[in-house]
Amino acid sequence: MPEFIVGARLHDYGKGTIDELLGRVAADGFSAVQLAYKKCIPSVKSYADVTDTLVADTLTAQSAYHVKTAVLGTYVELAINDESRLQNVADFKSQLAVCKALGAGCIGTETTNMIKQPAGTTREEAQDLLCRSLAEILPVAEELGVLVAVEPVTYHSMNSPAAVRHILDTLRSPNLKVIFDMSNLVDAGSVDHQAAIWDQVGELWGDQIVAVHFKGQSFKPDGSLLSTSLEESRTDYTGAFAMLHQLPQAVLPVLREEAVPARAASDIAFMKGYF
Repeated sequence: MPEFIVGARLHDYGKGTIDELLGRVAADGFSAVQLAYKKCIPSVKSYADVTDTLVADTLTAQSAYHVKTAVLGTYVELAINDESRLQNVADFKSQLAVCKALGAGCIGTETTNMIKQPAGTTREEAQDLLCRSLAEILPVAEELGVLVAVEPVTYHSMNSPAAVRHILDTLRSPNLKVIFDMSNLVDAGSVDHQAAIWDQVGELWGDQIVAVHFKGQSFKPDGSLLSTSLEESRTDYTGAFAMLHQLPQAVLPVLREEAVPARAASDIAFMKGYF
C-alpha cells in the first residue's frame, strides 16, 4: 500500500511570492503542492518568466517549509487542433528542465477540453494530436529523467480509463505517467456506477499513477458539474481508495483541488480518513 502524502494546489492560495505561498500551505498542514507558476506568481506572465532565480527561490522555500512540489503544473493544450499546438509543445518542453531542477515528482497537464476544439474535430483526432505532441516531449523528458503526467477528464480528448491505456500503449515511454483525478472520471451518467471505473483504472494503469487529485463534485439536474465541499461530494472516495490501497507505489501525493484555506484543517482530516 502506498504512503499517501497530503497536499494542495498552490494557486488555490491566491497570488504572492513563492515564500509567502509555500509558508501558508505548510502552516495549514499540507506537505506537498501542485505548482503552476503562471497561476500564482504575479511576475510570471509566460513560461519564459520562470527564471533561474525563481527556481532557486522555490528550492529555498521548499527546504525551509518542508514542502515538496509533487506536480509542476504546465497548462498548455497539447491536443488542440490548430496552429497553437506547436508553440504549446515548445512551452511544455521549456519547463522540463524546471521540473528536474525543482525535484518535482512530475510535470503535468490535462489533455484539452473538447469544447475548445475547432468545429468538427473528433476525439480520435484529438487523441492523435495529443500523441504527436507527447512524442516530441518524451524524448527530452527521458534524457532529463523527468516524468510527464497526463490527466484524463470525461469531457477532454483523453476521457476514459480505456483512452488512457491507448495513449500509454501508443507512446510506450517509461516516463509517461498519469494523474488520477477521481472526480474527473465521473459524470452524471456514470455517477451511480463508479465501482466499475475504479476497477478499470486499477487494472489498466493503476501502477502508472504518480499523483491523485481530491475535490468535491456533484451534478445539477441537467447533468452539468457542480463544485461542492468534500463532505457533500458524490465522488466515491471509499471505492477509489480501496483501489489505490492495492497499488505498488511507495508514495502517492494526494492533492486537494479547489482548496479553501479557511477549511484546510477539516479538509485534511477528511482526506486522511481515506489514507
